[in-house]
Amino acid sequence: MNIKRSVQLFLLALGVLVGCANGFSHTTGVRDVSKTLPDNNWDRYKVSDAEFSVMLPIVPAMSSYSVRMMNVTQSPLRHQIGAYEDGVAYAIYVFRRKQSLEDFMSTFHRSSASDFKRDLKIDGVPGKEYTFVNEDRRAVTQYFVTEKNIYVFEVCGSALAQTEARITKFLSSIRFTETEPAQALVEGPGNLWTPPTGYQDSAPAQVFSGKDVTKKVVVIAKPEPTYTEEARQGQVTGTVVVRCIFSSAGSVGGIKVVSGLEHGLTEQAIFAAKQIKFIPAVKDGRFVSMWMQLEYNFNLY
Repeated sequence: MNIKRSVQLFLLALGVLVGCANGFSHTTGVRDVSKTLPDNNWDRYKVSDAEFSVMLPIVPAMSSYSVRMMNVTQSPLRHQIGAYEDGVAYAIYVFRRKQSLEDFMSTFHRSSASDFKRDLKIDGVPGKEYTFVNEDRRAVTQYFVTEKNIYVFEVCGSALAQTEARITKFLSSIRFTETEPAQALVEGPGNLWTPPTGYQDSAPAQVFSGKDVTKKVVVIAKPEPTYTEEARQGQVTGTVVVRCIFSSAGSVGGIKVVSGLEHGLTEQAIFAAKQIKFIPAVKDGRFVSMWMQLEYNFNLY
C-alpha cells in the first residue's frame, strides 16, 4: 500500500509568516548582532544519491523520504535539508523529476519568492533565480533541473544580522560536478548553532506569545514526519499536537505533547519539529524566543 500523509502546520500565534515577503530596506536603530561572531569555516556537503554539493556554516539536518508524500507537485520529494546560523536560515529540497521546471515552479509554494531575477546555469545545469525582500528580511530562491532531479536552494536572512555575504557564499558554492571534496550527509538532526558568549546580552530571556512580539517567527523549512511501519499496519490515523519554544538562537525545544498518537507517530512528529529551520521572532530590535503550537495530521490513503 502506498502511504500518503498530509502534514499541516498550525501556529498558535496568528499571523506567523512562512517564507519572506516582498520589498526590502535596512532596519534602523538595530544593533548588528553578527559583529559579535567569530569567522566561520564552512564545509562542503553532498547527498549520496543526488548530483550537487554546497557549502554551509554548520552540519545541516536532513530528512529523507522513500515513499511518496502528499505533495502538490507531481515530482516526489526525496530529501529536505536545513540549517540555521545567526539570523540566516538555509533550505535545500531534492525532488525526483516528473515534470518540467516551469510546471514544478507553478505548484511549488514552500517559498514566497515571486520576483524573477535571472536565468542561471551552473556546470551546464539550467536554473532560475527569484528574490524577495522587505524591511526585515532578504531572501533568494534558486531552482535547477537535471534529467533526474529538480533542486531548490533557498536562503533567508534577517536584517538584524549582516546576511549579504553569507547569502552570496551559500549560493555561489552550489556545484553540479565533483571537482571539490564534500562530506556525505546522512539523515538526522545535524548540529544546532551555539551563540557565542555575549550574543544579544541585552535581549529579554523570557519566552513570549505571538501577540507580544514585534515580528513573529518566519518558518523557512518544515520537514514532514514519516509514517512508521507499526502505525501503517495498525491503520493509525489522527493528529499529534505539540507546544514548543522557537528559541532566539534558531532551535526548537521545550516540546510538550498536548495530544499524541501511538506506534511512534508522536516521536516522529517531535523529531520533525526539532528540524524546523526559521528566523526567530523579534521584539524591540532583538531576537527573542516564542511559544508556538504545531499540529501534525497523519492519514492513510
